[in-house]
Formats: sequence, structure tokens, C-alpha cells
Amino acid sequence: MFLQREVTEKIGLFESLSLLEVECVFGCDDRCLLLGVDQSNIRYVQLNHEQAAVHAADGFARATGKPGVVLLSNAAGVTNAITGIATAYSDSVPLVLITGPLVAKPQIKEAFQDLDVLGITMPITKYSFKQKDWECLSEALQNALTIAEEGRPGPVLIEYAAGPLTNNQDRLLSYPRPRSHISKGQMEKSIESAAELIEAARKPVLFIGGGVISSGAANFLRGIVRQARIPVVSSLMGIGAMEAANPLYLGMLGMHGTFAANKAVHQCDLLISIGVRFSDRVTGKISGFSPKSKKIHVDVDPAEINKIIAVDLPIVSDAKEFLCELKGRLDYQQILRNVEIWTNEVIGWKRTVPRFDKSHSLLSPQTVIKKLCEYSAQDTIVVTDVGQHQIWTAHHYAFTTPRTLITSGGLGTMGYGLPAAIGAAAACPGKPVLCVSGDGSFQMNLQELIIAVRYQLPIKIAILNNGYLGMVRQWQELFYHGRYSSVKIGSPSFAKLAEAYGVPGYEARTEEEVERVIAEAFQHSGPALIEFDVIEEENVYPMVRPNHSNHQIILE
Repeated sequence: MFLQREVTEKIGLFESLSLLEVECVFGCDDRCLLLGVDQSNIRYVQLNHEQAAVHAADGFARATGKPGVVLLSNAAGVTNAITGIATAYSDSVPLVLITGPLVAKPQIKEAFQDLDVLGITMPITKYSFKQKDWECLSEALQNALTIAEEGRPGPVLIEYAAGPLTNNQDRLLSYPRPRSHISKGQMEKSIESAAELIEAARKPVLFIGGGVISSGAANFLRGIVRQARIPVVSSLMGIGAMEAANPLYLGMLGMHGTFAANKAVHQCDLLISIGVRFSDRVTGKISGFSPKSKKIHVDVDPAEINKIIAVDLPIVSDAKEFLCELKGRLDYQQILRNVEIWTNEVIGWKRTVPRFDKSHSLLSPQTVIKKLCEYSAQDTIVVTDVGQHQIWTAHHYAFTTPRTLITSGGLGTMGYGLPAAIGAAAACPGKPVLCVSGDGSFQMNLQELIIAVRYQLPIKIAILNNGYLGMVRQWQELFYHGRYSSVKIGSPSFAKLAEAYGVPGYEARTEEEVERVIAEAFQHSGPALIEFDVIEEENVYPMVRPNHSNHQIILE
């Protein structure tokens, strides 16, 4: 009886998701194939580990802007997924996670696979709830999808309960939808005040974050920059909102930001911050952050405003709505007269990144990233893991469009890259996907190689193998007098490992070999892996020391 009930419910689930225009679902449970997914129009991508399944849904969501949907088995399936959920929550990624017991069971305390799912996931979800009424299935899923992407996006978890619900187990249908408390008149006044500050500024800088990309505001931003010629800096999550080749884009701000970006923000008299949360990796020492400027902060989440950096003009608004309104209010001729000297000075500052030149290898990681960019199509989606290779990619890959850099920002999740690349490839069939990883990060979820083979996804994997946990080693070298501890790691031959999984594997140790193997690997229609033997003790520069201001930058 229980099995028959599960079959009915699962079919209803997939049918409901299909009616809600969900195109793709991720998970690890192969029973979904037996329980009705093949009777719907939904593509089901089955991974090997729940963490990887959530990362894949995360990659899907970042590539499309639509919520990623994940099916999780109960108990250990949920705990395995925690890292993926927390990663999405940190970076405001819309997900819908559906879990519950495999079969109906009586309510017995400490029963097999009994777990307080809501209690465990509450701190890392935008909303979570228990649901039992299958007659309200479609309505519950519709609301979950809406909540996940409205306002500040985030993960929503649905636990389908097998027993009766208690009074404190809320139903989604009663979810309050808080909207901005700013009235239309207040918004008009805020836009007018912002326009006045921008028109009066002599040294303005636009600081853009992930909120600009998630709201779809990049074109409005570019239009304002084109007419006003205000310099732009970005957080890691804001990369792609501005074209890397635009001389007004000064690069990434913060601990590993460019000289030009950090100097501009330190010297500006007006900082217009849109869709950012002022992470410590961006601000450096709080008291030294942009000390001469008035500050405008635009964010859809009122909790982020004045949380870390005190601002002069707080505006609770979606980035796209704000920029759309602002664009028609500005006196561009006035702005151009005021900022001409500043803009000409700033665009002459160094945006290039120096490199550590005390090396004994023939191949630098910076060269690898530049060559990967050179051989990649313009619409390639680049997914990274976390570490030195992530920052080198941010600096040396020329991103031109939003949603083409997918990476873990707030949580810094190693092992994110490969499964997120699988999700991005599932989201955009036929689009090239490049996964840049390190020898440490890649070994955390390498089992998902077989999934790329199973679905013949066009993912090209570039592993920068330096034999270290490179970012930790760099901190130990610079700040702990070179006393290395637990950072030298061992690795298999990744090229041979790829071959064992059925993926063509390549190796490169010199610049001459780099061009040849990239060209060969990129010709394959399915997955391919390239292992680059790079300088062991190469450092990421620039770098700002912990508890220092961004203008106190180490260049080499």
C-alpha cells in the first residue's frame, strides 16, 4: 500500500512541476525514473551525491535566473545537501528543495531516518515548511517557486510529512510576502536624491554586485555608464555585468581587487553601491573603506542596508527598477562636465594584475587562463571552484555578459565547480561550458565526472595542478613566515583518471603544449579534461593584508 501511494505522489509531483514550466530537476534517487518522471516533459539529471545535486541545481539557477529544483531523499540525503543549500543561501540563489520519507510510516520517536529537517535547514533557507495535503501540491509548488525568486532570491525547502502536522509546523499557503515598505512617493524622492548626489559629484564610482546580475539590470547599468562615463568596480559576484574590455570598468574590488578599483573607491567622493552586501573580502578594514565618500546603497533586502557600512542615502529597491528609473532622471551633460578630469585620471590607472616572478616552472596559471579565454567562444559559461584559480579566472578571463561566471562567493565552497558546471550545461543545452578547478577542489566532487559522460555534456574541465592548497599556502607564506602546515597535497594523474571515466584527458607543462591541448580538447563535442602543471608557489596578487585598508595593497 505504501509503495502504491509513493508511486501516485511522485507522478503527481512531476506532473505538477511540468505544469509550472519547470524544465529540469536534479537529484540522486534513481527511483524517480521508475516513479513517473519519464511520463512528464521534465529532464531529470541524476548525480551521485546530494551535495553535488544541489550544486548542479545552483549552477542551473545562476545560468538561467530561474529556480533550480532538487529532489532529496530524507535524513542523510538532507544532511549531505547542507553544504549546497548553504552555498546557495550565501549567494542569494533561488532553489526549491523537495524532501520527505521514502514511504509512509507511523510517527515513532527516533525511528529509522527520523530527522528534524526544518530545524537543521532553517538558518540556511529563505523559507522552509512541512506539507502533507497532496491535494494542494500544485499550489504549494507554485508558491515555493515564487518565494525562491521574489525579492532577494534564496532556497526554499518543502518537507512532505508522512504523519499529522503539529500546530507549529507552518503551511506554505500562509506565507507572508513582505514587500518594500517604501511607498511610490518615497521611492520618487529617493531617486531624485540619488540623481542630485550623482550630478553634484566630482569623483563618483559605481560599485556593482550580484544583485545587478540577478535582477537583470546589466543593460540599464551599461546605458548609464555609457552616457555618464562614471567608473565602475565590481564584487566577485558582479563580474559580467560590465564588459571586461570597457575602459570604464576598473575590475574587481577588495582583498584581491585591482590597483585601479581599490584606489578609485578609496579616493572617490561618491560611492553608488548597487546589489552588494559589503563582504569583508570587499571592504577590508571597515574604518578605512572609502573614507572620503558619500554613499548610496541600493538593495532589495532592507536588512543589508547599514548593516556593515553606514550610508548617506539608503534605497530599498530592486536594482533593475532603480536603474531604470534613474536612467531618465540624470542630467548627463552636467555629469560629464563634473567627472571629465576624474574619469580621464582613473582610466589611466593600472587594471592589469602583477604576477609573482620567482618561479622555476615553464607554465604560469595566468597564461593558462588567458589562453582558455582566447580559445573559448564568447558565450561560454565559465564555472570555477574556490581558491587561487578562482581569482586568476576573475582577473584574466575577459567576461562580456552576465551569468557567464558561476562561482561560490559567500561560502567559498570547494568542490562546487564540476557539479555546478553540470547544472549550467543542463540549463543551456548546446552552450559551451568551461570548468576551471584546482587539484584540491576537484578531488572533492570528482565522482561526478561519470555524470558528464552519461549525459555527454559539453564541459571542458581545466585543472590547475600546483600540488598545494594554494590560497592557504599563500597566507602561510605571507603572514606566517613561510611555516607551511597541511597544504602540500597529493593528487592522481587527472588526465589518466579522466580516461578511466571515459573522458579524454590531456596534459600540458609548457606554453607551447597549452595551445595544442586546448585546441584539441575544445574540438570534442562531449566532456574533456586538461591538466595543467603550473608553478607550485605562485601567489595571487594584488592582495590586501587582513585588517588593513584596501589602499594598503601588496602588488608583489
